Amino acid sequence: MTDVPHDPTANAAPNAAPADVVIERLTLDVPGLDPADAKALATAVGERLARSGLSGEHARIGVTLGPVGGGQAELAQRIAAALMERLT
Repeated sequence: MTDVPHDPTANAAPNAAPADVVIERLTLDVPGLDPADAKALATAVGERLARSGLSGEHARIGVTLGPVGGGQAELAQRIAAALMERLT
C-alpha cells in the first residue's frame, strides 16, 4: 500500500475562477530553491488554496512536512493539503 496524502483541493475544478483569498505572508523554508522556483511554488500553493473554497480569517498556521519526492507540483499539493487540513 502506498502512502498517498489526501488532497482537499483535488475536487476543485481545475479551470474554476479562484475565490478571493488573501495571504498576507507565506513563508516557506525549502532548501535549494532559487528565487524564481520559490515564487512559482508560492503561487502554486496560493492557487490551490484559492480553488479550495477556503474562507474566513485565520491567524498564523504552521505545518512541517517530511521529505517530499517528485517535482514542484507535488510539493505544492502537499503544502496546500497540509494547510487545508489545519484550516478545516
